[in-house]
Amino acid sequence: MARSEAAGLDLRGGHPAVDLVNTVSWRGDPQRRTEYLSDYRDLVAWARHAGVLSPGEARELAQRAVSDPDAAEKALRQTRRLREALHRIWTGCGSARDADTVADAYRSALRAQRLTIDGDAGGWHEKTLSVQTPLHRLAAEAVTLLTAVPFSRIKRCGDDACGWLFLDTSHRQNRRWCSTADCGNRARVRRFYERTRDGR
Repeated sequence: MARSEAAGLDLRGGHPAVDLVNTVSWRGDPQRRTEYLSDYRDLVAWARHAGVLSPGEARELAQRAVSDPDAAEKALRQTRRLREALHRIWTGCGSARDADTVADAYRSALRAQRLTIDGDAGGWHEKTLSVQTPLHRLAAEAVTLLTAVPFSRIKRCGDDACGWLFLDTSHRQNRRWCSTADCGNRARVRRFYERTRDGR
């Protein structure tokens, strides 16, 4: 089986929920737009790469997807729906419907957990691993970020064609690029070219 491109995707978002949004590249350039979650296998490969799933969980879910492809396809669609809702919310285009999409995924995640008590501590634990597990974990990560960090700290890359988002953890909150080595460098080269061309 060929390796999924999603398994090597740069994780520049600074948070798993933001990295989920970045599983679509070049949102601002229809000619280059790339969907990295083409099938459930891609979702599992990316979730493992992003630390959302362990290697053992990823192997088990890949096998379950083969035995129940309809459930896997449904989980993929729901994860993409969550991703697009988060993108709209963090780019200032979110609606009540988008908030409901995130809340529905989160409620589903909560229903898949149980509260356990161990000595003098309690904690939430998944009842079982299912094809919905990546969605559930990402929904929980998203709600944690949505409720703890101002939206102004989730920024869009300064390269309009790129479209990736990132959590700005810089001291001055002035980070401009998803990557200074890629998008930032491309912008510097473009500005230099324009200056030299105009200077002739």
